[in-house]
Amino acid sequence: MTTSHEQTEPGAAPLPPAKPHPALSAALPDGTIPSIVARLAAHLKEQGGGPVSPPALALGIFERVGSNWLSDSLRGTMPQHNEPFRQQLGREHPLSPGNRVPPSLQGTGLTGLGWHHLLGALSDLHGKPRHLVKETNLFFATDTVLGMLPDSPAVILTRAPIGIASSFARGRLWDRWRYSDRYAQVAATARAPRWRTVFAPLLPQDDPDPATALGRLIVVNSLLLARALFDGDEPSRRPRLVIPYEQHVSDPGRTEAGLTQFLGIEMPEPAGASPNAAGATAAADTTFATIGRKETLVAELAPGVVDLVSAAVEKTVAQARQQLDPEVTETVTQWLAGDDQYELHEPVLRPSHRVRAQPAPQRTAKPAYRPVGRSQWRNLLVTNTEMAELLTMLHAGGAVNSRLGTNLLVCPMPHERGGRLHYDPVDRRWRVSRGYESHPAYWVTWIGAAVAAAWFGARLPSRAEALDATKGARAYNSGYVVGDSCPVMEPGLVDREIHHLIGNVQFWCGDGPALPEAQSLQRYLFGAAWNTPSTEDAISAVRSRYLLGSSRGVGVRLVRDPQTTDAARLGAWELAHLLNQWVDAVNESARTTPGELDRLLISSIGL
Repeated sequence: MTTSHEQTEPGAAPLPPAKPHPALSAALPDGTIPSIVARLAAHLKEQGGGPVSPPALALGIFERVGSNWLSDSLRGTMPQHNEPFRQQLGREHPLSPGNRVPPSLQGTGLTGLGWHHLLGALSDLHGKPRHLVKETNLFFATDTVLGMLPDSPAVILTRAPIGIASSFARGRLWDRWRYSDRYAQVAATARAPRWRTVFAPLLPQDDPDPATALGRLIVVNSLLLARALFDGDEPSRRPRLVIPYEQHVSDPGRTEAGLTQFLGIEMPEPAGASPNAAGATAAADTTFATIGRKETLVAELAPGVVDLVSAAVEKTVAQARQQLDPEVTETVTQWLAGDDQYELHEPVLRPSHRVRAQPAPQRTAKPAYRPVGRSQWRNLLVTNTEMAELLTMLHAGGAVNSRLGTNLLVCPMPHERGGRLHYDPVDRRWRVSRGYESHPAYWVTWIGAAVAAAWFGARLPSRAEALDATKGARAYNSGYVVGDSCPVMEPGLVDREIHHLIGNVQFWCGDGPALPEAQSLQRYLFGAAWNTPSTEDAISAVRSRYLLGSSRGVGVRLVRDPQTTDAARLGAWELAHLLNQWVDAVNESARTTPGELDRLLISSIGL
């Protein structure tokens, strides 16, 4: 993707050329999965400090199979990555499950920035202790993603189809998550040359009713997952553990014992809801909350819906048996068993719909800085409105956010999936979901946070500063008490006080762990968010991510010192110019180490 560099401010110095790194020439990815695996192995070896573990994969046969419970239960023991491929890649990225995935990544137009991002993302998943990567509904990206992580053990999360359908019905997820569009996209992908012989007959483009379409999608995603776990006629050597949702509900002790044995860990004590959230309202939308625990298996579906889902599943599996290896179809049949364990109830009318009501307009105080230790902390987290204004100005300066699916500054998730920042291509502006203007921006990369700091004439706090500043602080919004972010002004505090010093969102730090020069840089995350616990141990836990990573629970907190004031602000067009220069350098420097490229960005923005 080309960008315009014509609109720049005077004095924006060109970046120094990146120096080639001869040791990398033999390990450059050529677009094939083996070359990516080889390059990643070389990159991890360059890091030093002893071997790191490949991540454990939590792979759902579909959504609503208990993956949120699993990841939150293990949060105290294993660093978490929530759907880094399905959520954090733009649809145009060749690895995105929303794209038509080719047999390899050759010929896709993926630029140097794309390769830099991919290597940083894959490296970020490896570590000590072992990390957990949760992915659901990868569909036709499944074998590509698993192929890049060949040594990762897999926890397979299954659930009977009517249980999934019941969860969809209760939360009205088919409409809220636009699954009719999802069916159309997956059905279109099934007709690509690589897939059409086996999968096109399983996903007819016949405008099916939601229950039938859901049953077909459940089977197809399960088939693609089972198929990717087998190598020819023999099962792959990837260790795997199957956890049926029904077993988790009826016998949680057995589930936890099997999980801890498989992963070689101890199950941490449940963090529960934050004890510091007095006065916070109860969660209105519990779609992603895991603080409740079910003890019975009940499916609230009309009899006709049950029949449609069951018929679609049975017919699709029967069609698959004509084309796929018997081991694959038998595995899927086992995964989809369990309908008979559910009590069938008529749907119960729920006036609230479990849908979060649009918040009323909120008064927002004027941003100000208050002394904390040796620095000045801004009283408010950076809001969606502020971030949208910056993104619009950067776009006008030629710095587009997404480069072939690699998101540079923010991850623009759909509103139904928790995204609040959206680009309007007609007006060429970034907009905020109505009612969330005064909420903190999240899904922000470290680069986006650092650019925002430079634009505001501020900087990001160091981890040491954050530890010192937050001693004794209490979270108003954490542990799913509210169910989402809330406005940046915390009830009960005056304007100039520091609002949500802990809670609402975690924030990026300006420093990170010391890593070998060749390795992609990482920066610390700190604090507690609306969807994480706010215990002292959880707040102070050491967490870091690569510069292009993002999360629904991580935003921007700004600080100042005598060197960072309004006089030090960089204009949006100057920042756009510097960002584009860096992207050009990355695209032209195939043999430069990821660490050198990251340091080039940091030095160019003066961070």
